Amino acid sequence: MNQLSNVVLVRSAQSIRAADRLPANSGRASRIHALIDAFGLGEHLRIIEPRSLSNDELAMFHSEDFIRCLLATDSSCSSDDDDSDSDQSQKDKLAKFGLVHDCALFDGVEDHVRYAAGGTVAAADALVRSQAQIAIHWEGGRHHCQRNKAAGFCYVNDVVLGIIELQKRFSRVLYIDLDLHHGDGVQDAFIYSNRVMTVSLHHYDRGFYPNTGGEVDEGRGRGKAHSINVPLQRGTSDSTFIRMFSEATHCVLNTFDPSAVVVQCGSDGLAGDPHKVFNLTTEAFAHCIKSVISWRRPVMLLGGGGYNIPDCARCWTRLTGIACDKDIAATAHIPDHAFLNEYAPGFDMLVDAMLVEDENTQSCIQEIRSALSQIHTAD
Repeated sequence: MNQLSNVVLVRSAQSIRAADRLPANSGRASRIHALIDAFGLGEHLRIIEPRSLSNDELAMFHSEDFIRCLLATDSSCSSDDDDSDSDQSQKDKLAKFGLVHDCALFDGVEDHVRYAAGGTVAAADALVRSQAQIAIHWEGGRHHCQRNKAAGFCYVNDVVLGIIELQKRFSRVLYIDLDLHHGDGVQDAFIYSNRVMTVSLHHYDRGFYPNTGGEVDEGRGRGKAHSINVPLQRGTSDSTFIRMFSEATHCVLNTFDPSAVVVQCGSDGLAGDPHKVFNLTTEAFAHCIKSVISWRRPVMLLGGGGYNIPDCARCWTRLTGIACDKDIAATAHIPDHAFLNEYAPGFDMLVDAMLVEDENTQSCIQEIRSALSQIHTAD
């Protein structure tokens, strides 16, 4: 397989427009793909278009009632009736399915859901059919959504749908979550499975969303030792993140031996993200993805959180380059393109760390290491 066919990037004009309408990440997809194109990375990969998933395909994971309410236009979860009782009933149903507050319905939600899920399933299908060794879908990675409830800006769990697609060929799938927030929706979907292992490196603290992922092993039943968490403290630096990634994945590779790997590359742990919790640069993400690729298993790379849009575009463009064996130096100048002015004042690929304390003490790290060392996966 030559380099061009080795990597596929899933996108289309329609899917980018649909992703741009997500209120939490408004306009982000356009900027990511514009920067990928500005660096000429399209010459080193193959682009495939996602398709819009049907209700039946979404129901491979999500409940029919949730899908019906989520995608309703003039029935089920919406009403033109001015009656106060009907209005309250509608609000109650929306709340039941999580379609309020951070996941309130918005104009374009149907296209967003269908293309976000369809893109990740298309990426998985490319791996299943041996059409690529690495498949990328930056509009995916919506890891908080549950089977019957939207959560954390996630209206669909494309990750779970993608893993289900991968299972058509790959018997053991490893899911790695690099997002600032715990990958709770994916963990919950496979918490009883010994054929999918989830590993999430994230910030954990009382009151920090989603308030889960505090225990190193949260697997249940046959899934014992298959839901692995690495809870990290504020100020997590590149060196700490890389060290704990290496510790966790070394343990997993020795015990699980995955036949395919999915990585959620949420960039909200970057130092410049509005959350200002972790203190990462793109070096941490680059190291992780280079390590995963070196394992020589089929790999799917997904997006996720990331609310400093220029830094998110820097990060995911660099990871796209790494997938194509064309890593981009942090000192590289941003090429001229439609969104160049948004990279002021440096106009380069650099994401600087802040002068903040890494609150991961040696005792905290040792506690996690000790818990990881106790994990033994059954056949």
